[in-house]
Amino acid sequence: MNHAVQAAPAKPVAQSPTSDEIRVNIGCGTDVAEGWWNIDNSPSVTLSRVPGMRRALKLPEWPKEVRRHDVLRGLPFEDGTVSCVYSSHTFEHFTYEQSVSVARECFRVLKLGGVLRVVVPDLGKIVRDYLIDESPLASHRFVERLLLGHTWRDALHPGAHHSQMFDRRSLVAMLREAGFSNPQVTQYGVSKIPDVQKIELESRRAESLYVEVEKSREDGEARGH
Repeated sequence: MNHAVQAAPAKPVAQSPTSDEIRVNIGCGTDVAEGWWNIDNSPSVTLSRVPGMRRALKLPEWPKEVRRHDVLRGLPFEDGTVSCVYSSHTFEHFTYEQSVSVARECFRVLKLGGVLRVVVPDLGKIVRDYLIDESPLASHRFVERLLLGHTWRDALHPGAHHSQMFDRRSLVAMLREAGFSNPQVTQYGVSKIPDVQKIELESRRAESLYVEVEKSREDGEARGH
């Protein structure tokens, strides 16, 4: 992703018939959650469903519940209709401007009292690990963990490298810029989202930063929603 894209409301789609609430999982990868709109923009979602293509290109086996959708073009829901949005290890693949734009879309579609939960690699932890690493190649390990390089393979596997990194201050600041007044740093599994353990991966716990925010009435009035 080389250029910031201003998100615009996309054409609304029908609500899932299996739930009275719309819950959206942005950048789900192959880990889907039942009862959620699981969306991912990897080209391999489409390619893997072409007969013979998945094996030929060694692509992931994408669950049928995953919908391919580019959130940089907006979220396909009406204003104020979504109960919660969850995104794990996705925002770091956007530029900062793109991440603000996507967060604004989350703000738009959330109901009052709706919850946005963003999980990203924790730059603070990576830096702390570097500072206590006494090995001669500590600096090289630090740079490798950032995954900031991009190659031609990103066209097929866009989640392989990062475009930015967040720490606590920058992730909270990004969500404030998007219109949320009170983002809070939280912990693995500690959430206002019911049954968050069904979507939050234990395998990501040690490397992740968790920030959550509830759309308040004051937020909505400030943004005209």
